[in-house]
Amino acid sequence: MFYLGISAYYHDSSISLINNDGEIVDFKKEEWHSRVKGDKSFPRMALEEMIINFNLNEKNIKSVIFYEKPVRAWITVLKHSVKNNSLTNELTRNFFKNAFNSSMRFQMDLSKHFNTNKINILYADHHLSHTLSTFYYYRDTPCLSLVIDGYGDKYCSSIHLIKSEKEIIKLWNSEYPNSLGLFYSAITEYLGFEINEGEYKMMGLASYGKPIYFDKLSKTIKFENDKLEIDTSYYDFVRRVDRSYSDLLPKLFNLPPRNFNDMLVLGTDDFTNYSNVAASAQKLLEDLLEKIFTYAYKKTNINKFLLSGGVGMNSVAVKKMGELPFVESLNVPPSPGDSGAAIGASFYGFIKDKDKNIDFNKTVENKNLYPGKLKSDESFFDLVLDKIADDNKSIEEASKLIFQNEIIATCYGNIETGPRALGHRSLICNAHNHDLIKKLSTEIKKRNLFRPTAPAILEEFVNDYFEINDSIKKCYYHMSSVATPKDEFKNSIKGVIHADNTSRVQICSTNQLLGKILTFLKKEKIYLIANTSFNISSDPMVYSKEDAYLAIERMGIKYLLTEKGLYKKK
Repeated sequence: MFYLGISAYYHDSSISLINNDGEIVDFKKEEWHSRVKGDKSFPRMALEEMIINFNLNEKNIKSVIFYEKPVRAWITVLKHSVKNNSLTNELTRNFFKNAFNSSMRFQMDLSKHFNTNKINILYADHHLSHTLSTFYYYRDTPCLSLVIDGYGDKYCSSIHLIKSEKEIIKLWNSEYPNSLGLFYSAITEYLGFEINEGEYKMMGLASYGKPIYFDKLSKTIKFENDKLEIDTSYYDFVRRVDRSYSDLLPKLFNLPPRNFNDMLVLGTDDFTNYSNVAASAQKLLEDLLEKIFTYAYKKTNINKFLLSGGVGMNSVAVKKMGELPFVESLNVPPSPGDSGAAIGASFYGFIKDKDKNIDFNKTVENKNLYPGKLKSDESFFDLVLDKIADDNKSIEEASKLIFQNEIIATCYGNIETGPRALGHRSLICNAHNHDLIKKLSTEIKKRNLFRPTAPAILEEFVNDYFEINDSIKKCYYHMSSVATPKDEFKNSIKGVIHADNTSRVQICSTNQLLGKILTFLKKEKIYLIANTSFNISSDPMVYSKEDAYLAIERMGIKYLLTEKGLYKKK
């Protein structure tokens, strides 16, 4: 029997499949199939592939679980808009107009694939889905789950006490529109980046600035008297559909919003000004997060934390929270955002099945980072690529090429669950070669220079190169936090060190692809690989072998490593 979790209609639609033993057997994002970045539509193509791969039907699906409660999600924003704006307001009218295109059409969309009269359909609380997406991986109870995101169902932030899989108690929440995630997204848009896509760019930009606007910005959102409150006069997401910040925000900074099409050039006045805004917003996010963490600890005296929601992808903030003196452990799931909430939804269906005798002491942690069945045909490669090594020698030969300062693309087995490339859909090269990393980032990936490239390193060497905080060590296995490099190695790996003197480290075990490559490379005294996602900037990550071939053609990459061998362009 299977439990199918679905997240859709807002952004990054996805599906998750958990089997009768409580294990994730597949996870897919719709954008991998549609090639539409952040695709929010019902995950039709992902579901169709999963149905074929697992022969899913009404008889072997125990329940289908949606990651939020659609009516509550729709009506919450609508009620706020009607009360504070008017019936003729554009946001109000938009919600009425698009009701049929919202998550309230979920059952109808699902009925195109299954007879919904014969399937048990459940609706999980949005923040409970996030909480369970983390608890699936880390089950050390009792613990506190903090969900900090934009908006879901009715809430924007929450704290849950997890005593056991059957006793999860909501302790605190902030209701719409009081949202740290929406605040951060509004500043993201003000800085000329796309919402739900550019927040990580803003985090990277923040490293170059100074938080000179912190005091001014902190007046627009506060955590006081155990409440998170936003001053909506600065934020138009409560009034408009086309812009999330109001005219008061540019006046606050005495700086016009950045045009999306304008280049940010390092060293210019514009770069300095906008990086200062980003630094101020990042500092305020961290300050407010610290207050929420502190509140949660003082209320419960529990020092084991889980963090999810979109803000959980802010790897700089994760490091700062892990350094709080009362935090014994802080764990973030591989996919903390809405797409990963599909995992929590499917897990909700599993634990709700009271017939189960579940071993919840079994910790999943960093297993299942690449779940699924991906049927791939590489036969067409023979027409355009030369196979220079079979699968039994391909990893060793790829390691030799990295030693020779070549760049290699990987499309290896199943794709990573979360948004971080962990080796199966990566572009990799020697992390000790600064010029090569710069070429990879700017010429091949077409990325802004201010965005960092991540280092991958074996477990045995990570403490030699980086200051690793044990409280968040598990986060490093899927790049959920940054770490500080040690002084003696900074010059030799400067290509993977960001402007704020941090690196988003990936710790690799020896049974992972990058770990196997690093095992060969350590003989050549190369201990780090530079790793970035296999995609051109703003495209979804490569999924299929066809995607991989098209990408190396567009990028001008010579080498491609798959589970079947190592290829070179003819």
